[in-house]
Amino acid sequence: MSFSRIILIFAALCGAFTTAHADIYQFVDENGVVHFTNVSGGRVKSPTKVHKEPRGTATENRTVAAAQASGSAVRRSGDDIPASYLPIINSACARYGVDPSLVHAIVKVESDFNPYAVSRKGAMGLMQLMPETALILNVKDSFSPHENIEGGVRYLRYLLDRYEGNLSLTLAAYNSGETSVKKWGTIPPYKETQDYVKKILNLYNGTGSRPLAPRYTIYVGTSADGTIMLTDNPSNHPGKKLHRRMDQSL
Repeated sequence: MSFSRIILIFAALCGAFTTAHADIYQFVDENGVVHFTNVSGGRVKSPTKVHKEPRGTATENRTVAAAQASGSAVRRSGDDIPASYLPIINSACARYGVDPSLVHAIVKVESDFNPYAVSRKGAMGLMQLMPETALILNVKDSFSPHENIEGGVRYLRYLLDRYEGNLSLTLAAYNSGETSVKKWGTIPPYKETQDYVKKILNLYNGTGSRPLAPRYTIYVGTSADGTIMLTDNPSNHPGKKLHRRMDQSL
């Protein structure tokens, strides 16, 4: 691991535990071991400043440090989405038929684009996957932006299909689980979940570009008179040679 990468990761960790600015100092102890610290005084002898933290907000600093530590550049804009995540999100969304703007809103609320975020309940990474959910989705490293986003978007697609495109129920299930939504038959009466759904809808409604209806499997064939036939239920056409086709626009 390179020296600069060590410093950036240390900066990200310092920012995660304090709202103070995380300037970093290096010193060598009597045994010749190199140490890094965010404290310049005390028992530290002859420290050398090796990293100066930008004087932005604590959230901005953590986002920038985390993105730099992972080798990514940050696109400084109104929504402050790290530029390196955009192609990952776009690729996964194209694969599963999900609006990227919705994923942007979910990641913003879930982790504020911090790939190392861990919740009190143990949810991890950009899209805050629970360990059991990550296991089902075959996500081996929840702190990998590629794996986390791929798994999160795939799970989101599953929920959209399960709730027939009902975005409020989809988001409620993403936050509180499918069991809770099934129990109440609507958005569960939990303040956290209700606030979660409102936050994402508020972010998404201003940027959503296309509907999020369920995805259907369409079969294409030709009838005896040569007419092209489309169906979502091939069992209604026994003996017909039908070709499977996924249509994301339905």
